[in-house]
Amino acid sequence: MVNSKISIGMPVYNGEKFVRNALDSILSQTYRDFELIISDNASTDSTSLICQEYARKDTRIRYVRQNKNMGSIWNLYFVLQESKYKYFMWAAVDDYWLNTFIEKNVKVLESDETIIGSISDVKLYREFTDEGKPKINELSKKNEFLYVDSTSGSFEERIKKYLRFFQASIIYGVYRTEVLKKSSISDNFWANDFAIVLNTLKYGNLYVVNEVLMYRYVPDWPSKSLIQYQLKAKIPIIKIIFLEMPFTIWFVKNFGWRMFIKNFHIFVKLNIRGEYVVLSETIRIIKRIIFRQDKFW
Repeated sequence: MVNSKISIGMPVYNGEKFVRNALDSILSQTYRDFELIISDNASTDSTSLICQEYARKDTRIRYVRQNKNMGSIWNLYFVLQESKYKYFMWAAVDDYWLNTFIEKNVKVLESDETIIGSISDVKLYREFTDEGKPKINELSKKNEFLYVDSTSGSFEERIKKYLRFFQASIIYGVYRTEVLKKSSISDNFWANDFAIVLNTLKYGNLYVVNEVLMYRYVPDWPSKSLIQYQLKAKIPIIKIIFLEMPFTIWFVKNFGWRMFIKNFHIFVKLNIRGEYVVLSETIRIIKRIIFRQDKFW
């Protein structure tokens, strides 16, 4: 049925390490009625060649290359705005989906109008096997932390639950397209993806299929830089220094003082944690500069 088709949006920048595996896992989905919109944010590696190769082989793929890097948030929204079908999912280039992921999540949405977004349980991985699948190593075996959760109850109860949960991986589920478009946020700040998740809760519930059908890539974060990551995402420096404050201000503007006061203690913890993270990394950068290390990130 045409109305049940799904648009898949893949924003990518320099994804040559992952893009073949991601495309293969999407194209092997048992749910066949989809369009795949790839927006290449002016990659400088072989991403463009790989994507064009796949687009020539499958007419469901539409490849768009941006003239310059517009930032990750802009690219995220570009593929959403280009979508034209009833359902939509963002596909991160370094994620991997088992072949029934889309089918089972669309089935959930088709069966219950009160559910606006659905995802499966999620596990993490750091490397692929020779066959191009996530390696089930110690990271994924011991990955018992909850990365996605369902919601129910009143709007206030849903908001409170997800504020406490504060995980945004569910944004990579399958959604009703109109809900995601109404929930979009043009402002660029840390936790923008989590703000989108909160916005979707205005329209209904989120659901989690009780089965691991999705693997999310996690880099070796101790060797990475949060500050550098945000600079590459074109987030202004003032919003990086006060990491959680832009999200806090956004919440007050969109949900009101009453909801903010009810959850005030959560925002106090978030902002303290955010400043601790930024300060800790700033100290590490200063030490590396003092000791003249080549890579102070």
